[in-house]
Amino acid sequence: MDFLNSDSSYILDAGAFYAGIPFLSSGSHFTTEAVFSEVRHIKRSHAAIEALIDSGNLRIVEPDQKDIDEVVAIARKTGDSAKLSEADISILALALSLKTTLVTDDYAVANVATVMKIPIRSTSAKGIKEVRKWITYCSACSRTFGPDAKECPLCGNKLSRKYKKKTV
Repeated sequence: MDFLNSDSSYILDAGAFYAGIPFLSSGSHFTTEAVFSEVRHIKRSHAAIEALIDSGNLRIVEPDQKDIDEVVAIARKTGDSAKLSEADISILALALSLKTTLVTDDYAVANVATVMKIPIRSTSAKGIKEVRKWITYCSACSRTFGPDAKECPLCGNKLSRKYKKKTV
């Protein structure tokens, strides 16, 4: 994780907190209230998180609604909307709004970020290697549906997902 020693600013998702990024790196970091709510339960690090906020090294900022709407629209196009939580959407919108690198290990978040040209960093060596466009389909009758569909309206089967990959 070569970015730990930089003084750059990053947008942090919950995975970045679990990996210790805000505690191990310098610079100013940002997150949203939805992500902060997800990581607030980290008992051993709660005081450290509060210290980061008090020192100004971690800021909780809410994205604009127009950026949230843009993220939702792109997530529908990529087929990732069903996999993104409110926190995921908020953090993508904040990265879009602040034009700052997003730190995440969530593939759906990274997929949408890549399509939106939001720079991303991974907390692991893996990272995203390909952009995926997800298709929701019925394995029984082979029909395709929108990304939010859960059950085939024709035959009642639970829908499956598959993707077409595009190299990053």
